[in-house]
Amino acid sequence: MKITHGAYPTDTKYEVGQFLKAIESEDPVIHKILRFALLCILESISYTRKDGQYLRWDKRSGRKQGKRPFDKGRILDFSAAIIAKLNQILEDIESPGVRNDLFDQPRYSAPVKLLSGSCLSVLPQLAESKYDVIITSPPYCNRYDYTRTYALELAILGEGEEAVRSLRQNMLSCTVENREKDLLAIHPEYGAPIKIASDIKLLRSILQYLEEQKLQGLLNNSGIPRMIKGYFYEMSCVMFELLRVLKPTGRLYMVNDNVRYAGVPISVDLILSQIAENLGFIVEKILVLPSGKGNSSQQMGAHGREELRKCVYVWRKP
Repeated sequence: MKITHGAYPTDTKYEVGQFLKAIESEDPVIHKILRFALLCILESISYTRKDGQYLRWDKRSGRKQGKRPFDKGRILDFSAAIIAKLNQILEDIESPGVRNDLFDQPRYSAPVKLLSGSCLSVLPQLAESKYDVIITSPPYCNRYDYTRTYALELAILGEGEEAVRSLRQNMLSCTVENREKDLLAIHPEYGAPIKIASDIKLLRSILQYLEEQKLQGLLNNSGIPRMIKGYFYEMSCVMFELLRVLKPTGRLYMVNDNVRYAGVPISVDLILSQIAENLGFIVEKILVLPSGKGNSSQQMGAHGREELRKCVYVWRKP
């Protein structure tokens, strides 16, 4: 990763390097906390700002700018930023059992377990009928490459180009860079949800239309049909496992947005809810946010603006 080159003012780059060296000898737990604090402030001390699927570069970075140079405003001093973040962490953990407000009440806590890996391979390892509620916001089918969005953090963590490519491929297919996954090799039980996704008529019609657009050279990227197919097939496999690990009558809450390609809106909410029903969920509600979202500048330039639904799905296990 070369994203750190030119990403910070000279003094800040030096201070970050010194900080990383200084914490190497710390107790492992303290080291994790200090490195976490550093990851939290990277954007605020850099010449960048997250903007959709990219890092936007401030005009002070010296990098080539577009027609309208970007100024992110104040860039925080490293020492002040890291001290403020550490104080915030201390404040968060200082009183774990009591709320610091006028009406003190006990705060109940439960163990937190973080699992590292792709949901496609981790979910099959979880126990059946274990969870009361699942709340999730999976990647949207919108071509956002989160390995680009979090390039600063990945660089600080020491991830090289090959590791980033592997990470991108293991994530749910939501970018045109994703190759088709061998889902049955990941988990042999995925045959059933793959079949369910392939039988959705609306999805088949969308994929057929996009393939025709591809053959006519009308798509701005030929990988779009592959990405959309992979997204829904993989999501079907994920939902198959989410149903399995939920307790009977347990609910799943999912946040997701609809998308648009080649002028055609793709009703992600309806397709995923139809897949959910065919898997065995009861679709209780699709909550639509009062304000939708627009389209990319390329879509609006070619096909006009059309507001797309932003939704929360509520599904229940029988």
